[in-house]
Parts: sequence; C-alpha cells; structure tokens
Amino acid sequence: MRCGKPANVSMILIGLHEVGLLGLSEAFEEVETLELQDRDAIVDHVVARLAGQNYIPESQQENYRRGIWREYLRRRGEDFSDFYSEVEVTVRGAAGSVRDRFVATLISVFGDFELKPVVTFVQTGSAEPELLVDGETVLQGEVTREAAKAAVRKRIREW
Repeated sequence: MRCGKPANVSMILIGLHEVGLLGLSEAFEEVETLELQDRDAIVDHVVARLAGQNYIPESQQENYRRGIWREYLRRRGEDFSDFYSEVEVTVRGAAGSVRDRFVATLISVFGDFELKPVVTFVQTGSAEPELLVDGETVLQGEVTREAAKAAVRKRIREW
C-alpha cells in the first residue's frame, strides 16, 4: 500500500501555511492551452478549476490567488519574489546602521523561505536590534546570516 500525497496534489504556500491543492498542475496545463495572458484571467480560471476539488475558504481568497500566481510564475521560470507570502514582524531598537543591517539580513533570510517581512519599527534606546513575531522575540542583536536563518526556520516550524 502506498502512503503519502496523491501524485496530482501540489503543495504550495498559502499565507503562512503549506496547503495541498488537487489538480493545480492540470489547471496550469489547461491555462496554457487556452493561451490566457492576463494575470486575473489566468488566476480566475485556475481558481474556478480548483474549486470543484479543493476547499478554498472565502476569507483566504486573496492568499490563494497570490499563491497560485506565484506558482504559475515559478512554473514558467519567471521571477516570483514580488508574490512571496507576507509576514508581519516588529523590529525594536535604535535607528541607525546596526538596525539597517539587521533588517537587510532579515529580508534576505525571509526571502529564502519565500516570505516577505512587513516590518513595523519600534524605536527604543537600545542599540541592539530585536526581531519579534507575534509579540515573541525570535532574534536579538547582531547575528550572522546563518544564525538568523536558523532562528527564523525554528519560528516557521511553529506556524
């Protein structure tokens, strides 16, 4: 007996969660035969095609549309970084070059996970920057990119 996901299920990131979509690859193939060019027309067609086999919550429509478009661009070998899933984060610390480097590292690290941090800055007297996600400290101080990536990876596993 075979275990695991069926062959025609594609795992994609919807918001901050990995979701399996039945028939996504087939829907993309169909779009290519229809020669649709407009982004909205392509996504509308794929969503309509998937709706019969997948539950797409009304409250998550925009996240699904963003994720589907990202996967379509990936399939075509195009840049999809503008369609990374967004995650709200807070960076505390004093403005300046240390915080700027910290944020640049965060943007790069989150990009490795196809996430785009939406940063809210909280000015403090501390020169040591701090990353918070959902109010919890994930990272603090000047750290290497590898250490930042490990901390973000650990936090992502909790989602």
